[in-house]
Amino acid sequence: MSYLNHAHNRIRTIDLTFSAALLLLTVMLFLSYYIRDELTQSNKLTDHTYEVIMSVDTLSNSLLQAESSRRGYILTGNVQQKSRCEFFAQQAQENLKEVKDLTVDNQGQQQRLARLGEQIDRKLAIFKISMAQYDRTGFRAALQAQLTEEGTALMTSIRTGIDEIKNQEKTLLGERRNKERSTLLVLTVVFLSGISIAIILLSLSYYIARHESRSHLIAADDLQAANRDISDLSSMSQMLQSCSNFEEARGILSCYGEKFFPKDSGGIFLINPSRTLMTDAATWGAADSDPFTPDQCWAMRLGQAHLSAAASDVRCQHVEMESATSHLCIPLAAHHETLGTLHLSFLQNADPDFLLRKRLKAAAFAEQVALAVRSLQLREQLRELSIRDPLTGLLNRRHMEESLLREISRATRTNQPLSVVMMDVDHFKTFNDTFGHEAGDHVLKEVGLLLQKNVRDSDIACRFGGEEFTLILPEADCDIALEICNRIRNSVKALQLVMGRQHLGHVTISAGISVFPSDGDTIQQLLAAADEALYEAKEKGRDCVIGSCTLLAGHTDPDSQD
Repeated sequence: MSYLNHAHNRIRTIDLTFSAALLLLTVMLFLSYYIRDELTQSNKLTDHTYEVIMSVDTLSNSLLQAESSRRGYILTGNVQQKSRCEFFAQQAQENLKEVKDLTVDNQGQQQRLARLGEQIDRKLAIFKISMAQYDRTGFRAALQAQLTEEGTALMTSIRTGIDEIKNQEKTLLGERRNKERSTLLVLTVVFLSGISIAIILLSLSYYIARHESRSHLIAADDLQAANRDISDLSSMSQMLQSCSNFEEARGILSCYGEKFFPKDSGGIFLINPSRTLMTDAATWGAADSDPFTPDQCWAMRLGQAHLSAAASDVRCQHVEMESATSHLCIPLAAHHETLGTLHLSFLQNADPDFLLRKRLKAAAFAEQVALAVRSLQLREQLRELSIRDPLTGLLNRRHMEESLLREISRATRTNQPLSVVMMDVDHFKTFNDTFGHEAGDHVLKEVGLLLQKNVRDSDIACRFGGEEFTLILPEADCDIALEICNRIRNSVKALQLVMGRQHLGHVTISAGISVFPSDGDTIQQLLAAADEALYEAKEKGRDCVIGSCTLLAGHTDPDSQD
């Protein structure tokens, strides 16, 4: 009886143990399935959040590209820039709709997107108005500046709205990541508390979950890095757009080059106007800043990126052959014109994924740099056109008045003399009537070139209007001004004027000199005194120079009657 009771107890223990094992296995399988399902759902939600953030960044980038293309069109009149602006404007509307569709279940985000949509519609409307106004009347600085000011204010408000939406999504992302971590913690506890068979089964599930989580974290890190790159590119483009000259741009490019490629050496090399030499615009790291010719760079010769990552690869001639690093050159092209090259040197790495990521990142950086550099070059060209006479290449009248005012202030501070010369071509109307306006333009152009060659580096030569020219001669009294003017007069008289096969003969000039402060201390007084002296030179038979020093000496010039 006692034996039967012990046997019955052992059977009961076995039954209880087996039942407990089955129950434990069942519970663990259920928990494993449930936890895995929760992780999958959480990953889907997290992926959805990243998709929203990427769509918002794409929307922001579309607006920036549309704005950049609009400015390019207003500055250059390039219809491709207009088409590009219209394309990105349409893309921005599609991106906005995509974000709305992705957040349809989030009432707060929908309200923010509704406000953002109104601002974007107004921003796109400004693009259309600006380009339409340019199509009708050409470049109107005041109107375009007004539209740009309103657009800038709108863009600031749009960026604020976009940041609010992204911050909300990042908050949701943090909550979902916390939920993922909590779920993983529960899964770990279950693993450690189970029996051997449950541990084996759930270890597989745990491994799969960890693998998925690790992949997800890697993707998240890559996405965050991509977001940082996009943000840095946007910031760099904005700063370069605000530069007033290439010296400012040089510092910005060096700073962002080192930020984008912190472990690499590199440089941005631009081709000179004669397209014979590549000089550095910015360098970082241990990059070599020595100039080289375009033929020494395979990227410039091939018109595409050139990578030298192995000993057997062909290297550019501007790279040291003994160097143990890999090299990447990418041409900087914008508006169908190659401006230079981006050169990078980095540690050798045979990993194809690493090389691909390096090339893609460098290509994105090079594209933004090329657009910014081209924009800066166009602004420099526009500035030159605004201050120079297109026929003679001399400074125009408006810039002459600004320069004269500046030199008067400087002469007042330093107590130095300042001479102003008014000169014009003698009998120019008769010359025009005889040979035609084209010949007259040829004479003015030749006189302009001669003026630039015969004045000092500190002197300022301007075209006053018609056949009249003005010279501003800092730290020059009447005698020095007289010497310069007579040198110019004799050079003009010696010109051999030929246009095509037609000989135009010779021309002469007359000039009048006024001196600060004896002849006046304002722009109007100095110009009036010089003009009066010029009139007197005309009265005395032309081909002479008149100033206070000539009148005091009782003569004009020994050569004036030649």
